[in-house]
Amino acid sequence: MQIGNSIPQHLQNGYQLAYEKACAGLAAKNPEEMAANSGAGFDSDKKVFTLKYLNDVYTVSYPDGEVSFAGRQDPVPVAAKVVLLHYLQTAGGQSMSGQLVSFKEIPGGMIYLQPFNGRVLGGFKAIFGKNAALLTKVGEKLGGRIAKFGDAAVTLDILPRIPVTYIIWQEDEEFPANATALFDATAPYYLPTEDLVVAAAAGSSLLNKTLRTLS
Repeated sequence: MQIGNSIPQHLQNGYQLAYEKACAGLAAKNPEEMAANSGAGFDSDKKVFTLKYLNDVYTVSYPDGEVSFAGRQDPVPVAAKVVLLHYLQTAGGQSMSGQLVSFKEIPGGMIYLQPFNGRVLGGFKAIFGKNAALLTKVGEKLGGRIAKFGDAAVTLDILPRIPVTYIIWQEDEEFPANATALFDATAPYYLPTEDLVVAAAAGSSLLNKTLRTLS
C-alpha cells in the first residue's frame, strides 16, 4: 500500500517543502543516535536506515534523506517521506509508557482535532460501525494486537515505537456508531502532532482497505 497517495495539489506542494526541510534536518543529526532512539536499523557502511511503516519496509539514505521502498521500485508518496524523516529526527528513545491517551490530550492536539476526526475516524467509523466484529478479523489479518475497548479494538504498530489503538462502538437502535484512536503517552516524543494525524490516518486507511480483501 502506498501511504499518502491521492493528496490535493496544494497539500502536495506543502509536503514537498516539508520534505526538503526534513532532509536538511536529517543531515544535521547523528545517524547512530537516530537509529537507537527510533528503533530503525542503520547500515553504517551503506549509510542507509531501514524501518517499517505499517505494512511496508522503507529505506532512508543518509545524509540526503532519499526514501525508497525496500525491495520494489514504486515511488514513495511525499507524505510518507515526511513522516519517516520526521520520525527519525524526533524520536527520543523513551520506553513505551503503557498509558493510553486520546489525541486531544496530546500537546497541540486540539488544534488538529477536526482533521484528526475527519481523516482518521470518519471512514473507519462508517465502515466498522455497522459490524464491529470485522475490526477484529482485519486486525488479526494485519498482525495487530486485539485490545479490550469498546465493542472491538485493535492496536497497530504504525512505526516501530508508535502504536495506535483503534476502537469502534457499533451502532444500535439507540445510538449511532462511534470511534476513537488512542496513543501511547510517549507519542509526542516520536512524532510532531501534525504528523501523528497523517500516521494514524494511514493506519485507519489500511484497516479500511484490508477489509475489502477478506473473503
